[in-house]
Amino acid sequence: MANFFDFNDAEEQQAGGLLPAKTLVKVVSKIQPGGEGHGGYETISASEFQYLKMEFTVVSSPYAGRKIFQNVGIGGVTDGHAKAASISRSLIRAMLESGHGIEPKDETDKARKVRCISGWESIDELEFAVEVGIEKGKDGYEDRNKIQRVITPDHAQYKNIMAGNTVLPEGGAKSYAAKNAAATPPWAADAASKQQKSAVPEWAK
Repeated sequence: MANFFDFNDAEEQQAGGLLPAKTLVKVVSKIQPGGEGHGGYETISASEFQYLKMEFTVVSSPYAGRKIFQNVGIGGVTDGHAKAASISRSLIRAMLESGHGIEPKDETDKARKVRCISGWESIDELEFAVEVGIEKGKDGYEDRNKIQRVITPDHAQYKNIMAGNTVLPEGGAKSYAAKNAAATPPWAADAASKQQKSAVPEWAK
């Protein structure tokens, strides 16, 4: 048994860093329950902003295991809250379409049924394709990744992403095929915690 106090043979710490902007990956969503609203999924801020505290885990190599934390506004008492909720409705619609393989312009009964959910559990642990963006840090917080947009089945790379492949932005080294990618060690917990500090936007307060 190795001497726990001898760290010479320990693996080097893995760097955190951000996923490049415009990278296309598959993620799985998770709602961190706030104890409010339907099923206890919702969180309410001091300003009465209602939102879902969401965690998106990347499942595409070489970034598998990386997490993106993002608040998804669903209501409140101000115009800013209403604006955030409107943006979130579009985001959640796209999540459902991407996760279930529904074209945005599909108006069949099947497609319309997919877009109707009975509760937030329908988007908890949902797998779908996204384009990653970068939100500039402020008030002492570092830059962090965000969901720039959801990739739906009308996108040329949709099937490729949903197969577990990563598509890097133009100028990137290459795209990563899931079946050929080397296993990626778990990313440092401190990198994830830095991204988790997500303040409610000023206009939503």
